[in-house]
Amino acid sequence: MVKYSTGESHPDWAVLLEGVSRFSVAWLQDKQVAPVPVGRYLDPGFTRRIASGCRAVDASYMLCASLKGRAGESAAKVAEFPLVFDPQKALPPCLIYTPNLQGAILFPEKGYALIGGTPRFLRGALNEGAAEARARFARYARSLAKQHPRLSAIAAEYPSRYRAWSLRTEVEHGSTTERQLELLAGFTNGELTAPEFAQEWWKAQRESKAHGERIRGKLKELFDETFMILEDYSIDPEFREPGDLSDTELQVAVRTLLNGE
Repeated sequence: MVKYSTGESHPDWAVLLEGVSRFSVAWLQDKQVAPVPVGRYLDPGFTRRIASGCRAVDASYMLCASLKGRAGESAAKVAEFPLVFDPQKALPPCLIYTPNLQGAILFPEKGYALIGGTPRFLRGALNEGAAEARARFARYARSLAKQHPRLSAIAAEYPSRYRAWSLRTEVEHGSTTERQLELLAGFTNGELTAPEFAQEWWKAQRESKAHGERIRGKLKELFDETFMILEDYSIDPEFREPGDLSDTELQVAVRTLLNGE
């Protein structure tokens, strides 16, 4: 059931946007965005993406603001959508967003929508990762270039910039890949316990995918070997099986891997 209320009881959706066709730079500071193909309406598969993103950031419902009228004008009413809703209730131009502002879907016109949000939101809404979603949209735009040239302009605005590093010295400062290297160093130096290292590594691995980061060469070999080592380790001792690594054995294996790199 869709409920309507005055915008005063909800976060101001205008902080998410610049005009009615793109997200604001300020809101996107710690977030990613990717265009995705849609038709005249948001299809059921797309709404399931939205619901998954909402669950990932603990949002039990969504908000929807119509963007018809003057750009930047706040809507008098905001609709509250359940996680499963009728797509025809969200017609373009409109903005669907979580109450905590961690994720949003901008549907400016038929043909495409923009999904933006934190790594947690995107892991639910874009499990293929933002970079892969951009790459898929570029292929979609090329296939419809003659009928819908506008899509090519959108694809150009959101290019698929896969970051691929092969050496530690190439890794971008502030990236999740840098964080994974810090975790390896911290664990071997005794700054992290084995469970802390394992938990943080898997978390960083998911975030790296969501950010579209890619590695190759020696760095990929290092991360692949780390993955294989962690596959033989259980964070919870109660679930350890014969042959699984102990906390000490995990540290020795990771240290040996780094020393032999």
